[in-house]
Amino acid sequence: MSRGAHPRSRSPLPRAVRVVAATAPLVFWAVIASAGMLAAWGLTATAAAPAPVIDGKIAEGEYASHYVARSIGMELHWTIEGDSIYIGLRAPTTGWLAVGWDPSGPIMQGEDILIGYIRGRELFLQDYFANSSVTHANDVSLGGRDDVLESSGSEDEQFTTIEFRRKLDTGDRFDRPITPGTHTVQLAYAPGDDFVTYHGEKRTVVRIDFLAGAAQEAGLFARPRSLGEGSDPLGPWLLTVATGVLAIVVLTAACLLWHGRGERRPLR
Repeated sequence: MSRGAHPRSRSPLPRAVRVVAATAPLVFWAVIASAGMLAAWGLTATAAAPAPVIDGKIAEGEYASHYVARSIGMELHWTIEGDSIYIGLRAPTTGWLAVGWDPSGPIMQGEDILIGYIRGRELFLQDYFANSSVTHANDVSLGGRDDVLESSGSEDEQFTTIEFRRKLDTGDRFDRPITPGTHTVQLAYAPGDDFVTYHGEKRTVVRIDFLAGAAQEAGLFARPRSLGEGSDPLGPWLLTVATGVLAIVVLTAACLLWHGRGERRPLR
């Protein structure tokens, strides 16, 4: 080495390790931000859980997945166990509650509906079918079956809770099977202890993948389920996150390598 030359400082770590160390915080914060987006969209992840007890009470963590429709204050809980789906409904009313899914026409036409209320200490729950955009009839009156396998409910001065179980695919032509992919789900309630009192503004539409445990509120207007819709609504989200993380890693690595080249000085 010639006089006056200064030795170039060398990092004890290989450059690849330094690149990984530099990009790790960026990847961490990208994942955290993405999780925040997921929560903001109203998505809920499915967790392992035993089959719920149909007793008219929804305990904390009893169901694998749940969604709170904040616009109307109604809760939907569900667990899939074997060939059955367990559903719990809770709303701030002493009248009827209803959940329906997969209309084939405008508003609720063609929708599979479960609607119930509590009078005294007795639960009245029926399996309905929307035979027009604004009317419905119970499946039995249309020549079908009531496919509720078990049910229970409870009511206090402010809330009504209803739980029931039915098969994912009942085989009844007036029911809609629960299959992989996103379903158009309507939630509603009203103050009357009957099956006909109008719900008014206490209705909302949610897009739900029951098997994946994902949900997002869609507003007041139901759209028929697309037959060609993919089975995983989180696919586009995951692809976006993966692309963003990869871009961060590549750009950071390129900057570090370019900076490393600039540190090299010829010896004189």
